[in-house]
Amino acid sequence: MTYDEVEAVLSQVLDREWDKLDPPSLNDWEKAERKFNCKFGDEFTYFFILISKYVLPGVLNVSTGKNNGNDLITFVYDYEVNNGNWIANMIPFFEIGNGGYFCINAKYGSISPVYYYSSEDFNIEEYNTSFEEWINNLPQFLNG
Repeated sequence: MTYDEVEAVLSQVLDREWDKLDPPSLNDWEKAERKFNCKFGDEFTYFFILISKYVLPGVLNVSTGKNNGNDLITFVYDYEVNNGNWIANMIPFFEIGNGGYFCINAKYGSISPVYYYSSEDFNIEEYNTSFEEWINNLPQFLNG
């Protein structure tokens, strides 16, 4: 997906952010990629650059600048690793609200499927075959 294709999906289902938020900086991306020892895919980076323009409750942050106030991906990861039954390769990016997360797997990097992690039973299951598929299915998830 291109940047414009990702934005087309987001603009269909999300309200515009009133505040001017900072997209992730190059430094933010470099720190995250070093921490997780992986390269993020284009759709993942486009999504997090664009999410600074839209309201999406539950989405975690990559940006250490002015953001939506949700936790950073790196903070949530560290918290879960230190306090739960977290699988080290799983990178949370969206908190469902019931202790569940959507995640990507650092082992697969830019081609990672999207997984759903349930804190109730510590189960991880593949939710979408790619981040692109997750974005394309976001309208159904949010409306459904």
